[in-house]
Amino acid sequence: MLKSKNKPSSSKSQYINQQCVSIQHEDNFQLFSLLLPTQLFNGNTYQSSLTNKPKLFLEVINKYKYTSELVFKYSFDFGNSEEIVVKLYHDAKVAEIVYCTDLQQFIRLLGPKICPKIHSETRGSLNTFLNKWLCFLLQNNYNKNNWDVLCKNQNDTIDKL
Repeated sequence: MLKSKNKPSSSKSQYINQQCVSIQHEDNFQLFSLLLPTQLFNGNTYQSSLTNKPKLFLEVINKYKYTSELVFKYSFDFGNSEEIVVKLYHDAKVAEIVYCTDLQQFIRLLGPKICPKIHSETRGSLNTFLNKWLCFLLQNNYNKNNWDVLCKNQNDTIDKL
């Protein structure tokens, strides 16, 4: 873990480093490498193949040389969870959550009209959530070997599942 040189016991997150992207973003990327199927294709939807676990759906929104945008959603007997939208930066080997609620999506869309401190705090808390959620998934046997390709047609999206 990286700690501040000036204050040995700072109240800030242990992941903060003023000189570079947070270490947590790098950790998230590595956790995704354990979770995601080896081959992701643009427009594909994948479904977790675990029994006695909620179905986790993964939709590849965009896949380019340097970035990928993914949407995750659980399916329960009583309905679907909200979507979690994630962006992976393959060249920098970092990952961040884009949003996972309508409010967070709205804050992100407002951009410069929102106080930078609110943006920073929102993104920090979202990426902490992402890190804990990825660890939870891996501890519950979701991994790169437990995915089935559900649909390859861009007209068959995660919303129709």
